[in-house]
Amino acid sequence: TADATIIQTRHRIPEAPLSDDQVLVYQVPIPEPLRFLEPRETETRQLHGLADYGLMHVKLYEDIAHHGHIATTYAYPVEVAGRYVMDPSPIPKFDNPKMDDSPALQLFGAGREKRIYAIPPHTRVVPLDFEDHPFKVQHFAKPCALCGAHGVYLDEVVLDDRGGRMFVCSDTDYCNTRQEQGHTGEMSVSPLKAPAEQPTKTATEPAE
Repeated sequence: TADATIIQTRHRIPEAPLSDDQVLVYQVPIPEPLRFLEPRETETRQLHGLADYGLMHVKLYEDIAHHGHIATTYAYPVEVAGRYVMDPSPIPKFDNPKMDDSPALQLFGAGREKRIYAIPPHTRVVPLDFEDHPFKVQHFAKPCALCGAHGVYLDEVVLDDRGGRMFVCSDTDYCNTRQEQGHTGEMSVSPLKAPAEQPTKTATEPAE
């Protein structure tokens, strides 16, 4: 990932910080954040033009009313440059803070709808929230079981049919890089120790 100039993604933003010579290309299935609230394209365009995003705030408030918190975990809406609301594709909301002030150019493409849009480098990107219910990312109780990384997004891996499971970095390139650097987790495979070599008999040793 660090060596790539163009990174294509759909579900994640890399854990390793991006640089100003990189372009992150998101595959976006549904580019219109208001579509499930207002299906008419003519109306959503007008709402964007007026910066009228009350429907989106009502949707988030309904989450709070039903669950006691904002339950949206993926495709969490964000405000860009203090003006436009957008859907950052199906990335987990854990990744939303990485969009803010990113040095990389972020391109979003919806192939089926022939739509492309972008967030320029170092643009302010803020998740929508309320003063009494601020935006929060998921926190994991344990580090990655393979590389021991903290503060990264983890996937659950089922190990057997008896309920055994572990949590590992969702970003496999990041995890592999850490393991190559010597970082380990509770499920890391330790290298087998070679058996101690037996001393070789020499001509001066007495024969048995």
